[in-house]
Amino acid sequence: MNCKIVGYDYKSLEVELNPSESFFCEKGALVYHENGIEKDVRVIDKGLGGMLKRKISGESIFLVELNNRSGAAKKMLISGKMGLIPVDLKLFGGEIICRAGYYVASNRNVDVNFSLNLSSLISDMQLAMQKISGDATVFLDSVGSAIRLDVKAESSVYVDEKHFICINAGSIGNLQSTFSARGFLGGEGLSMYHITGPATVYVSTQQTK
Repeated sequence: MNCKIVGYDYKSLEVELNPSESFFCEKGALVYHENGIEKDVRVIDKGLGGMLKRKISGESIFLVELNNRSGAAKKMLISGKMGLIPVDLKLFGGEIICRAGYYVASNRNVDVNFSLNLSSLISDMQLAMQKISGDATVFLDSVGSAIRLDVKAESSVYVDEKHFICINAGSIGNLQSTFSARGFLGGEGLSMYHITGPATVYVSTQQTK
């Protein structure tokens, strides 16, 4: 399998599958695939509770599995709503927390659940966030360029909520919303995330609405 980010203003993912290889993406993310790749749209079967969790987290209850049934390498193109960034879950302890609806695709099947961000009840961030688990590389939506922040122990950063992409799930307890009328009047959001280390965070250079 060969995955390559392509494009300029809006990035897409070009995937080349070898014979018998599979790839997974959200319904609606597939732009095209070559003849020889078979597409199977299936419902994520985890019972009513599992389907409700996916809807709350901003994900579809449908997943597209693409399989190369031919004897030669075949290509496809995957696109998100904005841009795409790759995140290797193995480097994040197998689990991340990200903005709701940001999962686009993965090179293996992953579990997409939801995590409640109770501090968002009084901020402008979504209440439900996504919890993505597995040993795959996942591709997330991103506006602008993605920047990785490795926050060391006993250090901290403040991240505008509308620039936040994801954090390693083991550090979600280190993330707290802070509120500042001064920041709001200065053109920033009313609230920011205060993240203490150790933590690994991805932020976007462009604000997400």
